[in-house]
Amino acid sequence: MESMKTTKKQGFFLGDPIWNAYKRHGGRTACLFWPGCAYNISGSKPDINIPYNKSLPFRKRFDMIVDWLLLPQPHRPGLITAYIDQPDSAGHYEVNDKDIESALSEVDDHLWYLIKRLRNENLLRCVNLAIVSDHGMQKINFTPYFSDMIDDKNVLIADGAVSRLHKYKSARTVEQLMSPFQCRHGDKWKVYDRKSMATRKHFQKTPRVGDVIVQGQPGTRFYKDASKNWNLTGDHGYDYINPAMHTIFYAMGPSIKRGSFLPAFQNIEYMNLWLSESTAVVDILTSDLLGLPEDVPNNGTPGTMDKILVHAPFRPTAFYTSLQECLAVNLHGANGCHSCSSKDLERLEPRLSCVLPPKFPLKIASIIPSCFQNYCEKLVISGLGKDDPVAIAERLVRGQTELQSSCIFSNRKYGACTNKGNSLGFVTKTISASKSDFANISPIIIPWRSGFVDDVLDPLNRYTRSLADRFGHLVVITGAAYDYDYDEIADSETRFE
Repeated sequence: MESMKTTKKQGFFLGDPIWNAYKRHGGRTACLFWPGCAYNISGSKPDINIPYNKSLPFRKRFDMIVDWLLLPQPHRPGLITAYIDQPDSAGHYEVNDKDIESALSEVDDHLWYLIKRLRNENLLRCVNLAIVSDHGMQKINFTPYFSDMIDDKNVLIADGAVSRLHKYKSARTVEQLMSPFQCRHGDKWKVYDRKSMATRKHFQKTPRVGDVIVQGQPGTRFYKDASKNWNLTGDHGYDYINPAMHTIFYAMGPSIKRGSFLPAFQNIEYMNLWLSESTAVVDILTSDLLGLPEDVPNNGTPGTMDKILVHAPFRPTAFYTSLQECLAVNLHGANGCHSCSSKDLERLEPRLSCVLPPKFPLKIASIIPSCFQNYCEKLVISGLGKDDPVAIAERLVRGQTELQSSCIFSNRKYGACTNKGNSLGFVTKTISASKSDFANISPIIIPWRSGFVDDVLDPLNRYTRSLADRFGHLVVITGAAYDYDYDEIADSETRFE
């Protein structure tokens, strides 16, 4: 197991740092204590790279930045990354609220000093300055020890707010490792293996996350044993949905639109912002960020942060096509697929006959050939292939009638029942948030990972129904994608061929 703080292996850090992308296109870079700069991650290190020195005063750090910007053009860096350890250090060892306030005040004073120096050197109008943070801070109120739950020295443990257990040389199964945590979970922690972990965490593919993941609820911080208790009063690494993990982003400069505002976003969006290449014919030093092609693979969505740019890159709009009704092969009628009585089908039959408005505006931006099935209360949108993604558009209303039977049915108009199949670790369930009979339409009964149903789908559907009860009615569009190879990217059409 490798630690970011102690590893000497250049290949430990995966990905492609922004300074390497900039250097590949002829830029010059400087790094002042930014994490990862000490390693040749994907080809080179920054041109100017200062070994980490926590004791170096913040003001001297900012003076170094300005001095670099004053270098002659051939030696001047076009990208500078700099790190300061406050208010992180204060948050980890906070005694009272004044500790954080004092650290923030100190940082604020030094940032103002930097801005004044840039102004005095006539640099303020020709540099873009971004102030970012990678996490918030959560106060700790519960510190359990793994040594009280696992007596196996062959298990490797990486403790923290989110802890990871590696089987390593242990003879125990994953289920046996999970067992001690399953009887005391919920309000203090949650436990997963890689397959049951929420897809949005992107933990499933890489073995680096361990065989068992113990996710502390806000305030819970695991330690390996009492000797490893660092007496932290605050920590980070909790689920990013937790508001205490949310952080800041400020930016100013000739490329940044004054007074612009962005809704909350994930830090994975930064790479595409730094790469931004304007379409305006202007001086790159005064009107763009780095002006690079977006050729660095990352998990962000290009264009998410274009709103703050004075000259945003040109991005073609999505091409929408009209969605047509699926081919009718029979007259409409209820077709029993599973657990349907004759009374069920008689009740459903008259509710399958309706006509859409002549100019029904349904458009879609998808490369997968799709069509819709009209179920009156819902529209089922599906691809034409066997395992193509499926979606529904439905209207939920306050006090909707509860499901009266377990009958799974389809409309004969569109052919036979569909069967998405099932396998170990999966459960079949509707993608509809509704509790009416029409939640059990055959094409929208699909296999889900059981952990996803318990931790994501069911809570989401309960919340969706609560909104319908609150507002009276709600239009909901829900879709599913498949990821059978656990690479956390939706499977392509060729994945099933």
